[in-house]
Parts: sequence; structure tokens; C-alpha cells
Amino acid sequence: MKQSIFAICFLALGLACQSQPQNAPADTKASATNGKPFTIKGKLNNPVAGKVYLERMNDRNIPLRVDSVKIAADNTFSIKGNAAEPGIYQVNIANQQVIGLILDGGENLNIVADGVSTPDKAATFSVDGSPAMAKFNQIVAEAQKFRQTQTTLQEQFDAVSKKKDEKKKKELQAQYIAAEDTYSNTIKPMIAELGTSLAGLIAINNFLNPEKDFEIFAKTAAQLEKEGQNHFFAKLFREDVKRRSAGSVGSDAPDFSLVDMAGKPVKLSELRGKVVILDFWATWCGPCIMSFPGMKQAMDKYKSNPNVQFLFVNTFERVDQSQWKSTVTNFVNQRGFNTYPIIYDMGGEVALNYGVNGIPAKFCIDKEGKIKFKSTGFMGSSELIVQEMSKWIDEAAK
Repeated sequence: MKQSIFAICFLALGLACQSQPQNAPADTKASATNGKPFTIKGKLNNPVAGKVYLERMNDRNIPLRVDSVKIAADNTFSIKGNAAEPGIYQVNIANQQVIGLILDGGENLNIVADGVSTPDKAATFSVDGSPAMAKFNQIVAEAQKFRQTQTTLQEQFDAVSKKKDEKKKKELQAQYIAAEDTYSNTIKPMIAELGTSLAGLIAINNFLNPEKDFEIFAKTAAQLEKEGQNHFFAKLFREDVKRRSAGSVGSDAPDFSLVDMAGKPVKLSELRGKVVILDFWATWCGPCIMSFPGMKQAMDKYKSNPNVQFLFVNTFERVDQSQWKSTVTNFVNQRGFNTYPIIYDMGGEVALNYGVNGIPAKFCIDKEGKIKFKSTGFMGSSELIVQEMSKWIDEAAK
């Protein structure tokens, strides 16, 4: 089984891929009288015939046309409109080049674009006139640099894993943690500059860790409330923070009553007095399965302790509920996971109550029923998992 320095199955791509209200029909004009006015002026480096379309992303991340203008003879175009509220848009140049935009309203944008790609060169563009977008693009560039570092470290990790060089694996894991810290410390001040703009909300949701950086999420939600921002994305952000807070460290663990693979009910509140480890997982999630051997070792370590209970919460399966149990049963039998205490979170309601946005997600619930620890993802080592679980359990049992 291939290991990963750090792996996680994301359940959503964040605010950038969520819905927007008031779906506009095709070719409706952006020049409505309500909202904040904006202008988009463009110059194309290559002659392109046809129209430029302004499109807004809908609830399925599908572009809906809100305006269109003909490309002038001098390869320029100009669009004026009003943003009823912040939204995610794109400029579609004659179906040849698409440029993403984040609009709060009030922008005066200047776009310089190639307009078309050539066999030797992909179409490029630049956008001026929006400090928020410029800062957001800088954050994206930092994220891309970090992903390159991740890829390099992963390749090295895979190579030393084949050689079973445990010392080098630990060194690479330490390098990854250091690189992640540097990346986080670089982008946090940049994100702070964006404030509660839509670019800021998207950046927080996509580039910060809600477990490590929850304070930033909570403060931003409170600021949105203070500013009276009630647009769709502000509501979505606040609702998401509220949901995450339900599963935050120190809060009461949401109670649930689920069934195991034998049909026996399992109620969390009936386990009060025990340390409970919840591991949210799905059959399609590679990192979840990669973490199972380490979790099995942790279970074996505490199997003689009646005050420790592991529960593997199967959630977010990508099948109809009528096929859910059979899918999991077949998977478990084929993989030899029959001894794992698996319970079904049909529909994912429990995971959502715990604020789970990515899996594997692990929670440690102490004897008083409070969330003591939580983590998301797989660090690539069964040894590290056992160390983490041991620390959690020993601390929670005090």
C-alpha cells in the first residue's frame, strides 16, 4: 500500500464551489439598477471574432450567462454592470479563453489577455484594478509553491519507503511539517489583508486549516455579523463556522445513535465514562484506508482496557442508501477489516454535526463526553498514528 506524507480526502472544494443565489437566465444583462456598479475593460493580444460573455457560477458550479458584448475591431471589449451581492464570475472570450473573477462590486477591472491558445503556448492574461484579486492570486501562487514542495517530498518519501529507511522517513515527515508551518505563516498575514471580502472568505475556507486556525474562522464570522453582511456567501461562511464549532475541541461531543454491521445500536451517550475514539471514513477514501493499519495497532494496544472504545464511523459513501450497507460489507470482507468496530452514518448527518469537511477525521472524546482532541488526514506512518492515539487516550483518561 502506498504511503503518503500527508493525505486527506476533501469532501468539498470550499466556498468557491458552493452555490450562489438568484440564478440568472442566459443573456440577462448585468446592468441592473440594484447593487454596486463595476466595469470590466479588456484588450486582446490576438484578433478574436465573436463575443465576450460575463458568466456567474451557479449552485452546481455551472456558468450562467449574465451579459455579452461584441469584441470591437481593435480587439477590445467593455462590460458595465451592477453586482447585487458578491459573487464568483468568469469572463468567457468567445469560448476560447476563460478568466475567473471574484466580484464584490465597485471594481474597475482592466484585463489584458491573449484570447486564444496556440499549439506552442497556452493563453495567458492579467487582471488589474482589484487589490483583493491581486492579493488572492498571490495566495494561490504560494499554495502552488507549497504543493510543489509536497510533491517533491512525497516522491522522496515513496523512494525511502521502498528501501524501508525509517530514519529518512522521519526526517522527511519533519521537513513536511516545517514546510507546512512556513507556508501557513506566509499566507495568514496575506489572508488577513483581505478582511471580509469575498476573496477573503474563499481564501480562509480553501487555504487555512479549520482545526489549527479555527480562531480565524470564528473571528471572521463574528466580523461579518458585526458589519451586517448578509449576502449569500456571508451566510454560508457563518453557517459553516457554526457547524464546525459544534465539533471543536472543548465542546460537548454531539450525541448519536447508529447501528453497527451486525445491526446492533450504538449510542454515544451510553459510552460515558469511557474514552471514545471516532474515526470518520469512507470506502472510496484512500487516506482513510491507509490509516487503518495504524489504527488497528492502536486498538490492539488498548484492547484489554474496558474504558477505551474505538468506533469507525462509515460516512459520506457515494452510493444510494439502499446500497450503502452492502457496499461497505463487501469492502470490509474483501479488505479483511472484519474486526473493526464499524458503525453506519447513513447520509452523513453525524459527520456534519461534528463539522467534518475532510476524511479521515479522528476525534477523541473524554470520559465526560467532551471533545478532547481532533485531527484530519493521514501523516503516512502507522507509528505516528499509534503515537497520536496513545497520547490522546492517555491524556483523556486522566
